[in-house]
Amino acid sequence: MKSIIVASDLSNRSRAALARSVTLTASLGAKLQVVHVVDGAMPTETAAKVKEDAETKLSEQVKDDLQGRALEYEISVLIGDPIEEINVFVQNSDAELLILGIHRRRVFMDRIRETTMEHLVRSSRLPVLLVVRHAEQDYAHVLGGVDLSPVCAGALRKAYQIAPNAKWALFHAHEVSFRQEAERDYNTWKALSDLPPNLPAPFFVEASASDAVHDLMEKGDYDLLAIGAHTRSNIGRYVLGGFTSGLVRSPPCDLLVSR
Repeated sequence: MKSIIVASDLSNRSRAALARSVTLTASLGAKLQVVHVVDGAMPTETAAKVKEDAETKLSEQVKDDLQGRALEYEISVLIGDPIEEINVFVQNSDAELLILGIHRRRVFMDRIRETTMEHLVRSSRLPVLLVVRHAEQDYAHVLGGVDLSPVCAGALRKAYQIAPNAKWALFHAHEVSFRQEAERDYNTWKALSDLPPNLPAPFFVEASASDAVHDLMEKGDYDLLAIGAHTRSNIGRYVLGGFTSGLVRSPPCDLLVSR
């Protein structure tokens, strides 16, 4: 992986994402691109001052997180609409991963419209890593969701790039008792999907995907969950499936979503 983007709004949530991005890019020998967007609705002079202060703050945070490690990075502070500016920035970059902090929960508004994080995950051409926990070490335990889709295979490949030395577990959720069919379909999909080497066989769980994740997270100490953005059918109004949208709104640990 040559380049990674982290988008920060300077909140504590984004602080965790920045720390993870520094650790990850330093470990991979990649370049880090830090982007922050100043609200374009501000008066021109105010926005210019906020931009200058943001550049200084982000530079200080990156240096603090480096702890003496070598890392190539650049900081870009833009003025405009956050979603539009971040999407254009991603489109014009050669990055292979977008890192974000989790969204600020708003009980009423989250019920009636798509959150900023959902919008960015849905619209980004890149896999997106949502960071929940502030951590300075590499990922140790990865849980991968298997839905037998191309995007799922992509999520597992990207997660393996991010956490090549982690311990892995996979799960395949099915809501009716078709275990033999599920195993057969998995073996066919695995043979055709160019998966990372040495992945374990999945747990076949007779439950909804949401229930399966909840139960497995309670039983295991996973620090990264990798899933595809939608199922095989990709039917519906949004690119994100309902299961994925729910996880984006309330991830149980750091969440990698791949399209």
